[in-house]
Amino acid sequence: MASRVPLAGVILMIAATAAAQEAHPSAIAIDTSAETDEAIDQNGNRATGVLLDAVVSLGLGHGFEAITRPFVQRLATTGEWNTQVWVAALRYERPGPIGVRVDGGLIPSPVGYSNLMLRPHLNPTITPPISMFLPLPAAEPAGPRATLLGALYPMGVNATASSPWWDARIAVTDTSPLRPRRVFASDDSGFRNPPRFTNLAVGGGITPTIGLRIGASFTRGGWLKAGESATNAVDRTATVVTVETEYSVRYTKVAGEWTHDALATSNGNIRASGWYVQGQQTLAPRWFAAARVEHMDAPVLVVASSTFAPLDYNGTEEVIGFRLTPGITIRAGHRAREPFGAPSYLHAATMSVVWWQRWK
Repeated sequence: MASRVPLAGVILMIAATAAAQEAHPSAIAIDTSAETDEAIDQNGNRATGVLLDAVVSLGLGHGFEAITRPFVQRLATTGEWNTQVWVAALRYERPGPIGVRVDGGLIPSPVGYSNLMLRPHLNPTITPPISMFLPLPAAEPAGPRATLLGALYPMGVNATASSPWWDARIAVTDTSPLRPRRVFASDDSGFRNPPRFTNLAVGGGITPTIGLRIGASFTRGGWLKAGESATNAVDRTATVVTVETEYSVRYTKVAGEWTHDALATSNGNIRASGWYVQGQQTLAPRWFAAARVEHMDAPVLVVASSTFAPLDYNGTEEVIGFRLTPGITIRAGHRAREPFGAPSYLHAATMSVVWWQRWK
């Protein structure tokens, strides 16, 4: 549902303020964040983005908790105001030597590392990995285009078990990681929700030493419905494999993710893959530097010959950040992107202000 005024953002801020005024312990916790960012490219084009969101949790007792995450976003590329709910789940959590957690409903993504950076205060750079939002080259004539690993908040059930040295999960969702869904999708926004597909995801990781985690996931299920393109007469499946790692030591944090997609299309099976590596270094109590390098390669359908030609995408981002207060961070940086099929890089200067506050 697109709107001209970010009304939900105002509601979130009012709710957060009310929660902050409580003098006694409450079962309700509200974690709020907001960001505004500006980019000016080498041709003088400007793009402004805005994001307001909150994670609201309500303790129900006996290990149960209700969680929701409404948000309002102004897309920098189109100027569209997009009001959504990304999470609306019932969670059961049991602590212990082997902890257990089960989420059901509109759940956080059970796949990949990238989705953790959709909240701006958790992202070391200004923009999240582009692989979550940039459509891959067309693989079906006049058909839907997939992402390498989308910003995913599906309907489903996710069960996780973990210890200090390992974690494992299994999930069933109603959409492929290649095609995100929206709770509210209006015709004038240009976004079309995909048909519902059952996808099974399994994953896990190990923590061999403090500060280091290595994880992987495997997802398989439908991604393309019969009739969604002029040449596709049957349902098609896709397999998504991810490998991620994160390492933190003293004032340095490094993370990366590799994704491989295998998609069935009406013109045969295709493969797409991509990776990114990012790092963050604390320079002083208030100053830090961060950077990301990313790459994707995917085929594009040549309609005249019904064959596929390879294309790739490359990008870099470098950021300097300053923590004005514990909850307010100012960032400035440079971004360079070489889109699929482009002859050269497009450069942009970027800046953002991020605010974060937890009310309890």
